[in-house]
Amino acid sequence: MRERSNRRCDRMKEGALTEREKAFVRFVFEGLSQREAYRRAYAARKLKDSTCDVNACRLLKNAKVRAYLAELNAQVDRQRVMDKQERMEWLSRVVRTPVGKVDEGSDLCQEATASEMGVKVKMPGKIEAIRELNRMDGAYEPEQIEVRSELSFGSLLKGLESSALVRGRKGTGGNKRDE
Repeated sequence: MRERSNRRCDRMKEGALTEREKAFVRFVFEGLSQREAYRRAYAARKLKDSTCDVNACRLLKNAKVRAYLAELNAQVDRQRVMDKQERMEWLSRVVRTPVGKVDEGSDLCQEATASEMGVKVKMPGKIEAIRELNRMDGAYEPEQIEVRSELSFGSLLKGLESSALVRGRKGTGGNKRDE
């Protein structure tokens, strides 16, 4: 018995979750209530609802359990965002897909309008897709902008009142007019 408790202490020190704790987190992540997740993970069909609720709440207060749940959520968030390669592949499909091959169920369909003559589908522009692909590849030279002004810095300074430019203080060796 002592060896079993020592193994559990070692596992807790390492930061590893038990298989049941991991199962509980996965059930919560999948959308089950805390109570139902606890019942399934711990095979606790006969426990009172209130006991399951207290135990599930205690588990979710555990920092390691919360960290595992956050890790699962972060994985899903990363999968939702298209990376550069996926964006480039989608834009390439826009360019290569013939206009007549896109229907309202396609991810290339921007808009579908039904009329008596059928369904009209609008897809992204091929020229815009090529332009965006070129930008992503760095095919364009950076745009240089030239700025010209009729006024020089000196002429701007001349237009200001001298009192706004020089403010001397008494006793600091500044402007003698202020003394």
